[in-house]
Amino acid sequence: MKKNVLDWLRQTLLLTLGSAVCALAVKAIMMEQGLLAAGLTGAALVVHYLHPDLPVALIYLLINVPVFLIGWRLVGLRFLGYSLWGMLIYALLLWALPWRIELSDPMLAAVVAGGLSGLGIAIILRSCGSTGGTEIISVVLHKCLAVPVGLGAVLVNLAVLAASTLLFPLEQVLYSIVYAIVAMVATNSVFHGMNRREAALIISARWQEIAGALTARHSLGVTQLHGRGAYQGVDRTILFSVVRRRDLPVLKRIALEHDPDAFITIISSGDVTGLQVGNQPHW
Repeated sequence: MKKNVLDWLRQTLLLTLGSAVCALAVKAIMMEQGLLAAGLTGAALVVHYLHPDLPVALIYLLINVPVFLIGWRLVGLRFLGYSLWGMLIYALLLWALPWRIELSDPMLAAVVAGGLSGLGIAIILRSCGSTGGTEIISVVLHKCLAVPVGLGAVLVNLAVLAASTLLFPLEQVLYSIVYAIVAMVATNSVFHGMNRREAALIISARWQEIAGALTARHSLGVTQLHGRGAYQGVDRTILFSVVRRRDLPVLKRIALEHDPDAFITIISSGDVTGLQVGNQPHW
């Protein structure tokens, strides 16, 4: 029970924080500059700019109603429930945030807003939900048409930006494309930076002592692999461990403490998915 409560608190905190950062980027910067966005936020901004009396938060909520109804049967209820929370927080902050960040240069505004949005999206991706919209559509396309989730998001974003070119000046749309590119790069950098691990291979005659110290003293996962030297034909036990970058000095120190002659090689892992990492799909 306690674990479930802590998990719920973690998910809601991540969703709230990520939604707040994304809402800040849209409300405080993009709307001040008249910039557009991709996805359903972009669609809401298009309607708002054409009909200024309609609040963008209300438009975003209304657009998401059919999306959630479609996702109800095709997307996991846990993901959908957390996404409902994320969407409500995001829309509430779009309406309530009082801050304005005045930047005279539209290009600078697009870059700053993109960086903030990317950070917010990366935080949201660490949770079990989303802010609705594009994420749910992407999952539905994946489950119905086997379209990769990333490609589905790109298609939705391109559709919104393409429609924007028919309604707004090209310069305004181009600044918005800069925003979308910066947001994508920032999301990938922050999210994959969180997941980045180092894979260590350790060859040592004292592998049992090293494995015991790594697992017992520092709770690092270790897998035993069996190998054979090509030249001498001697059987060896190889220790394989995937660790956070900050744990790498500890791993090397322990291995060399038990065997100064241990052979250690480190392989950078660009992305690691799994239950212990916590970034497996939740939908």
